[in-house]
Amino acid sequence: MVDVHTYGVLRDLSVYVSIATVLSLVAYRMMRQLRPEISWNQEGQVLSRPYGAPDLMVLAGLGLFFIFAMQPPETGSGGGSGEAASDSSLILSMAFNLIVCVALLLYLFQVRGLNPAELFGLQHLHWRLLGLVVVVFAVVILISVNLVSALSVSWLEKVWTDLQPQETVKAFQESSGIGFKILVIIAAVVIAPLAEETLFRGFVYGVLKRYTDAPFAALSSSLMFAIIHMHVGSLMPLWMLAVLLCLAYEITGCLLVPMLLHAIFNGVSIVAMMVGAGD
Repeated sequence: MVDVHTYGVLRDLSVYVSIATVLSLVAYRMMRQLRPEISWNQEGQVLSRPYGAPDLMVLAGLGLFFIFAMQPPETGSGGGSGEAASDSSLILSMAFNLIVCVALLLYLFQVRGLNPAELFGLQHLHWRLLGLVVVVFAVVILISVNLVSALSVSWLEKVWTDLQPQETVKAFQESSGIGFKILVIIAAVVIAPLAEETLFRGFVYGVLKRYTDAPFAALSSSLMFAIIHMHVGSLMPLWMLAVLLCLAYEITGCLLVPMLLHAIFNGVSIVAMMVGAGD
């Protein structure tokens, strides 16, 4: 459970981002009415034209759900052992992520009549290009995200004296149970890349790009992605990670690329935690 200060900052930030996104959507709409010939949303490799007003409403609903689902930390002590609670929380989190992912895919296929494989660029895979992009971006991501992380944490520690590590990271480092660590690895390397990339790069980025343009969609959806991880110290690094994942997706038009990059980043992070814990 996040502390009250983290909750307050992230709750306020999520509201500000939502308001800014709505105002930006209105502004882009006005610009297109004044200049019907502009087609920023058609640039790049990611398909955005198939999305429509119903998808924008679904996106708004998801945003409102998350804002109202954010709960202040409990002041009382919880029941049950720490490791048992961590196991159950992690399993519930993985199940929720998978349910959201499946529900989104069913909505796109059954309700909207769209083909997710075509929409996310999974039908025509150019493996050499994908492999090259994954290797290059993996190096760029690992260097840039870790640099931003070091700089942001160094600054935050001066103004946020009680800054704590991410809850899952702390639990992983302190846990002596192999079962919990296996669950974390599965969640980080398999479930999170699959579910989060489908939602944030596949859907949120695509819908926002349809009604704005690629740069705004990347910046906005990436900030949303960073906020939902509920950790102030990881906000800027995760924002940087998400922007680079959007860029890799836009270059290739294939959602498999950010999925693989996300899995690589999380996998390397887990290895680093394990090595650090062994020192």
